[in-house]
Amino acid sequence: MGGELVGFRTFFREFLRVLYYVRSILAGLFALIALIGVIIALVDGMNLWNGIYFAFVSAFTVGYGDITPNSALSKFLAVIILPIFGMILTGIMVAAAMKAIERLYQEKWGKAQ
Repeated sequence: MGGELVGFRTFFREFLRVLYYVRSILAGLFALIALIGVIIALVDGMNLWNGIYFAFVSAFTVGYGDITPNSALSKFLAVIILPIFGMILTGIMVAAAMKAIERLYQEKWGKAQ
Protein backbone atom coordinates (compact mmCIF):
# COMPACT_ATOMS: atom_id res chain seq x y z
CA MET A 1 0.00 0.00 0.00
CA GLY A 2 3.02 2.26 -0.02
CA GLY A 3 2.30 3.29 -3.61
CA GLU A 4 -1.21 4.59 -2.98
CA LEU A 5 -1.90 8.14 -4.02
CA VAL A 6 -3.45 9.48 -0.83
CA GLY A 7 -5.28 8.34 2.25
CA PHE A 8 -9.02 8.53 2.66
CA ARG A 9 -8.85 11.49 5.05
CA THR A 10 -6.88 13.53 2.53
CA PHE A 11 -9.32 12.62 -0.23
CA PHE A 12 -12.35 13.40 1.93
CA ARG A 13 -10.96 16.79 2.94
CA GLU A 14 -10.41 17.71 -0.73
CA PHE A 15 -13.85 16.33 -1.63
CA LEU A 16 -15.46 18.65 0.96
CA ARG A 17 -13.50 21.59 -0.45
CA VAL A 18 -14.88 20.86 -3.91
CA LEU A 19 -18.42 20.52 -2.54
CA TYR A 20 -18.01 23.91 -0.89
CA TYR A 21 -17.89 25.52 -4.35
CA VAL A 22 -21.20 23.96 -5.40
CA ARG A 23 -22.94 24.29 -2.06
CA SER A 24 -25.63 26.63 -3.41
CA ILE A 25 -26.52 24.16 -6.17
CA LEU A 26 -26.66 21.30 -3.68
CA ALA A 27 -28.75 23.34 -1.25
CA GLY A 28 -31.11 24.28 -4.07
CA LEU A 29 -31.56 20.67 -5.14
CA PHE A 30 -32.14 19.50 -1.57
CA ALA A 31 -34.66 22.33 -1.08
CA LEU A 32 -36.49 21.44 -4.31
CA ILE A 33 -36.71 17.78 -3.33
CA ALA A 34 -38.04 18.75 0.13
CA LEU A 35 -40.54 21.18 -1.46
CA ILE A 36 -41.83 18.48 -3.77
CA GLY A 37 -42.17 16.27 -0.69
CA VAL A 38 -44.32 18.93 0.95
CA ILE A 39 -46.46 19.19 -2.20
CA ILE A 40 -46.91 15.41 -2.30
CA ALA A 41 -47.83 15.37 1.38
CA LEU A 42 -50.45 18.09 0.88
CA VAL A 43 -51.91 16.59 -2.30
CA ASP A 44 -52.08 13.03 -0.97
CA GLY A 45 -53.08 13.99 2.59
CA MET A 46 -50.11 12.36 4.26
CA ASN A 47 -47.92 13.45 7.15
CA LEU A 48 -45.50 16.24 6.14
CA TRP A 49 -42.41 14.26 7.18
CA ASN A 50 -43.62 11.20 5.31
CA GLY A 51 -43.96 13.32 2.18
CA ILE A 52 -40.42 14.64 2.51
CA TYR A 53 -39.11 11.15 3.29
CA PHE A 54 -40.95 9.78 0.25
CA ALA A 55 -39.49 12.54 -1.94
CA PHE A 56 -35.90 11.75 -0.98
CA VAL A 57 -36.42 7.99 -1.32
CA SER A 58 -37.90 8.56 -4.78
CA ALA A 59 -35.25 11.10 -5.81
CA PHE A 60 -32.48 8.63 -5.13
CA THR A 61 -34.50 5.88 -6.87
CA VAL A 62 -34.44 3.64 -3.80
CA GLY A 63 -38.19 3.08 -3.73
CA TYR A 64 -38.77 1.09 -0.55
CA GLY A 65 -42.48 0.86 -1.28
CA ASP A 66 -43.56 1.67 2.26
CA ILE A 67 -45.24 4.89 1.04
CA THR A 68 -46.91 5.19 -2.33
CA PRO A 69 -48.37 8.20 -4.15
CA ASN A 70 -52.12 8.27 -4.75
CA SER A 71 -52.87 11.23 -7.01
CA ALA A 72 -51.82 11.70 -10.62
CA LEU A 73 -49.71 14.75 -9.68
CA SER A 74 -47.88 12.85 -6.97
CA LYS A 75 -47.21 9.93 -9.29
CA PHE A 76 -45.85 12.30 -11.96
CA LEU A 77 -43.56 14.00 -9.47
CA ALA A 78 -42.38 10.67 -8.05
CA VAL A 79 -41.73 8.98 -11.39
CA ILE A 80 -40.45 11.82 -13.57
CA ILE A 81 -39.31 14.89 -11.65
CA LEU A 82 -37.78 13.49 -8.45
CA PRO A 83 -35.50 10.93 -10.15
CA ILE A 84 -34.19 13.67 -12.46
CA PHE A 85 -33.27 15.82 -9.45
CA GLY A 86 -31.70 12.77 -7.79
CA MET A 87 -29.62 11.98 -10.88
CA ILE A 88 -28.41 15.57 -11.06
CA LEU A 89 -27.48 15.49 -7.39
CA THR A 90 -25.70 12.16 -7.78
CA GLY A 91 -23.87 13.45 -10.86
CA ILE A 92 -22.64 16.48 -8.95
CA MET A 93 -21.34 14.28 -6.14
CA VAL A 94 -19.51 11.99 -8.57
CA ALA A 95 -18.05 14.98 -10.41
CA ALA A 96 -16.89 16.46 -7.10
CA ALA A 97 -15.20 13.19 -6.16
CA MET A 98 -13.44 13.05 -9.53
CA LYS A 99 -12.33 16.66 -9.20
CA ALA A 100 -10.94 15.95 -5.73
CA ILE A 101 -8.98 12.99 -7.10
CA GLU A 102 -7.71 15.13 -9.99
CA ARG A 103 -6.57 17.88 -7.62
CA LEU A 104 -4.75 15.39 -5.39
CA TYR A 105 -3.11 13.75 -8.39
CA GLN A 106 -1.92 17.10 -9.73
CA GLU A 107 -0.67 18.12 -6.30
CA LYS A 108 1.39 14.96 -5.95
CA TRP A 109 2.78 14.56 -9.48
CA GLY A 110 2.29 17.94 -11.09
CA LYS A 111 0.01 18.83 -13.97
CA ALA A 112 -0.77 16.19 -16.56
CA GLN A 113 0.38 16.99 -20.07
